[in-house]
Amino acid sequence: MTSGGRELVDASLGATKLDAQKVLAPPYGTAGWYAEPGWPKPGNKGASILVGHINHQGNPDVFWNLPSVKLGDIVTVTYGSGRQVKFKITRSEAAPKTGVPKDDTIWDWDNPEPVLRLITCDPDTPLSGGHYEGNWVVWADEMVS
Repeated sequence: MTSGGRELVDASLGATKLDAQKVLAPPYGTAGWYAEPGWPKPGNKGASILVGHINHQGNPDVFWNLPSVKLGDIVTVTYGSGRQVKFKITRSEAAPKTGVPKDDTIWDWDNPEPVLRLITCDPDTPLSGGHYEGNWVVWADEMVS
């Protein structure tokens, strides 16, 4: 992910599913693609959901810079085959953690267009039980060449 020519996120992407507590939590150091049945990979119709940690044990993690993205910034997903899919950021904002699972603008699986949603914790919210109480969400639309 780039902003004004500077790289904000450079992370490998791995399939991620809900854990036993129904939480979407990728391994630290990796961005996770929500890979439950029926959810699209980036570049396919519908909302592809990417999640990552903002920090780990006080150190920046893969989505550390996510809250600093700007509208118009570019997200590039590169597959192992070399295929690239580019998305332009259209919205970026804090969201209550309890509201994110219910927000249809995020979980837009039946969108007729390929769209991308990136989710991390909002470090400006209080910690509760070792977890931030809020999320940061970014919405992006595929760029058609």
